[in-house]
Amino acid sequence: MNRLARVLLNAAALVLAGCGSVPLTSIPPLARIDAKTTDLSMLRVAIQLPETLRPRSGGVKLDVVTKLTGEAEARTSFAMMEISEARERAGLQAPPQGAATHAYRLSPADAARFEALRASMIEQGKQGKRGSMGLSVGAREFCRAKAAPQTSLSVTIYLMTSETKSFVPVVRDFDLLSDHAMAGGLASIQPCGSEPRAEAQ
Repeated sequence: MNRLARVLLNAAALVLAGCGSVPLTSIPPLARIDAKTTDLSMLRVAIQLPETLRPRSGGVKLDVVTKLTGEAEARTSFAMMEISEARERAGLQAPPQGAATHAYRLSPADAARFEALRASMIEQGKQGKRGSMGLSVGAREFCRAKAAPQTSLSVTIYLMTSETKSFVPVVRDFDLLSDHAMAGGLASIQPCGSEPRAEAQ
């Protein structure tokens, strides 16, 4: 798989269940992202959701997908930390009325784990093993903040890396209720503050 195809595949995975499409204007900046060299200190994810839903703590995951020639694909997950500082949201569009934007970054410990994974891939490359790395982000665990009826649940997901230098929309205004399977899963999401966790699949 060439690099552009891998970037687009992983970008599509940013949607909660792999649905939706990448805006055409986002394809060039997303195609510049290289998981092997990107500056992890600049990696940010932002998710715009209706105020009805809220990601649970630890529910936004960064997946690093690695593949070595002749070996099975491996996936390593990192739980992203929510950030509230205004400077971390610079460049994000203000959410429409009735929506909120949640921004995330890697914790220092997980950034170190990621670096170790990259170093391992580089070392194996020096030993003659060809491989690739890709990124995907998923908001998988939610709670219900409000019980108000909704005719639509639009989600927009942004990604910023050292290559893009600003937040790029990966998915824009995808209506969760437009997919029957996802709408059914959303119906089982628990109220915020409850212990059980529901994963949108």
